[in-house]
Amino acid sequence: MSAPYPPQPPQQKKGLSGFAIAGIGCLGIIVLLFLGGGFLVAKYMPQFKEKMAEFEKDPAKAAVWALELNPDIEVLNKDENKREITFKTKSTGETTTLSYEDLQQGKLSVKNDKGEEYSFDASKAQTDGVVMKGPDGRTITAGVAAASAPPEEVPLYPGLVLQDGGYRMDQPDAVTGMAVGFVQADMVKIKEHYETLFKAAGYEVTSVASGSANTSVTGSKDEGKSTISVIINPLAENPEQIQVTTQYHLPKP
Repeated sequence: MSAPYPPQPPQQKKGLSGFAIAGIGCLGIIVLLFLGGGFLVAKYMPQFKEKMAEFEKDPAKAAVWALELNPDIEVLNKDENKREITFKTKSTGETTTLSYEDLQQGKLSVKNDKGEEYSFDASKAQTDGVVMKGPDGRTITAGVAAASAPPEEVPLYPGLVLQDGGYRMDQPDAVTGMAVGFVQADMVKIKEHYETLFKAAGYEVTSVASGSANTSVTGSKDEGKSTISVIINPLAENPEQIQVTTQYHLPKP
């Protein structure tokens, strides 16, 4: 149940990860469950309508119900008194115990049968982002721009306004991430700005331009152990409004 490295775009597959249901509203859980597991809405919608009143009183039970319908999940025990559910993920063989309250709050702390502990905190997603931690000292912060901003050594173009949706992964030996922002500027000046900064910092610079569509500037040093790459794209509706996507991987001292 460890997080992918680096985070990858979602792929269509059977089943739905236990982490994926945290912090999602009842309807969102059901829709994602149906899409992920290939269920027919007509088959389960009557059950969902019957349980709606129960879910409104106890939202965590919607997530529990979604787990029970997941074809990749085998529920081993459901304790209504302790408000815990223990299940096995068939594809990995891992056994996990989750608290109903954690599911409801979007805040999970789980231990698999290998003794490895993971946490997922979406309880303050609007202000602090979504924070995921693993047993290897890895912390991933995603979501809001302020929480997932890159470290200071990653240059940002003057006036660039970071947007939500990026991520930052702190590991014991490196920090990796992606940040997306917009700025009102000239593409050529942005390109030259990053080229100058990268060279001054000792990076080997590679630039690739695709006409007026987009430009990328990549800095690499220490045999590729440190890399920073920016992709510069103008918006079709306003060519002077430029999107700058920054990706980085930097070893820690």
